[in-house]
Amino acid sequence: MHITTLPVYELILLLGSPFVRETVFGKGSSEAATKGLSAIFLLIIIPVVVIFFFILKSVYSHTIGKKLKSTLKEDYAKEARKFENEGNFVSAAVVYENKLKDTRKAASLYEKGHDYDRAAMLYDLLGMTEKAKEMYIKAGSLENAAEVAILEGEFDEAAALYDRAGKKIDVAKVMKGAGKMIYAVKAYREAGEYKKAALLLKDEGMLKEAAEMFGFSLYDKKPDTATMEDFYTYAGMLEETGDVQKAAAVYRDIDRADPSFRDVRERLVSLSSKPGEEPVPEGMTTVRSIIKSGRTEPKYSLKLWVQVLKGLQQAYRNGWPPGLLSPDNIIIDAQNNVSFLKRTQPSAYAPPEITKELVPDERADIYSAGVILFEIMTGNLEGLGAVRVIDILDDVPEWLDDIVLKCLKKVREDRYQSIQEIFTDLMNLSRGRTDADALSG
Repeated sequence: MHITTLPVYELILLLGSPFVRETVFGKGSSEAATKGLSAIFLLIIIPVVVIFFFILKSVYSHTIGKKLKSTLKEDYAKEARKFENEGNFVSAAVVYENKLKDTRKAASLYEKGHDYDRAAMLYDLLGMTEKAKEMYIKAGSLENAAEVAILEGEFDEAAALYDRAGKKIDVAKVMKGAGKMIYAVKAYREAGEYKKAALLLKDEGMLKEAAEMFGFSLYDKKPDTATMEDFYTYAGMLEETGDVQKAAAVYRDIDRADPSFRDVRERLVSLSSKPGEEPVPEGMTTVRSIIKSGRTEPKYSLKLWVQVLKGLQQAYRNGWPPGLLSPDNIIIDAQNNVSFLKRTQPSAYAPPEITKELVPDERADIYSAGVILFEIMTGNLEGLGAVRVIDILDDVPEWLDDIVLKCLKKVREDRYQSIQEIFTDLMNLSRGRTDADALSG
């Protein structure tokens, strides 16, 4: 007996007919069979449709699509040639760059059309650095040309380009990066960046030149909140070069503006002990040492102060010049004899008229003596000129505070005019008090 085998799709169609479903599966199960066959049909037909779609797409792209693409490219090329023949090179370059993706041709056409910036960018992308630099230069974009040169390691050329662009600081940075410090210093100086130039010179061990260069940055300036740190640095540089006198002058300017700034006072004391100035003789001590040992009671402060004033009167008779008085310059021996050293006077003890370049006289030392008495009694100079001694200490008589105030008058004509006037006032103000004994002898 011969059995005929049906193809799968015919079998599916046959099973899909109501008659066959009822015959094979029975009438009751017809609806369930329909759903099952539908699911099988979908499982088979969907992959077939997908495969068919990709076959059609591939056939299209290799036939009609390829032909359309080729035709479109030819149209673009024709458009570009038309622009080029008309002399519209930039428009032609745009077509070559964006539609035909021919970067090299686009770059050459931008160049012909004098769009040098765009040409330079494309040449740069192509790695044609020489052409890129040439185009940037023609476009006047010297900084971009310099950046290309830097990437190629051509530092001298980059510096020359920045120089032509007037970018002196960039010249300095390039030269510094190339290790050519002297050229970097020159560029910083020409840019007015004296501090940066000075620091480079210092790094090169050229201390004297560094200090001189740093000084240029402070020309026509005075120490204030904004410049104080720079003046301090400058003074330190001068110290390193051995220019003690100039360093001390700068420290005094700082001290005059702000006596509490960093360690400026210690610096001044240190400089006053440099070779060439009188050292403290062996076996003697300075008033500075007494102050450092702690606050002195008012009656002992007054006795010490009177000793200093008497010693100063005698020093004048021996030709001692006014204008040097400070706790570091006053020395005392074991017998409490007072004498003086010729050392630099810190500006905290200098009278206000010193800024007006007036010749110091006895009144200048009276101001300095007032500062010293304030410091001996309080232990420091905090509040000097802003508060009275009696605002700080409870055991100071008001008459003694009045004497300190008069010594510290800003205008020298308002101060005591001589040390003898101080003694007279002390006798009158302290009459009947045990402190008057300080004047005896």
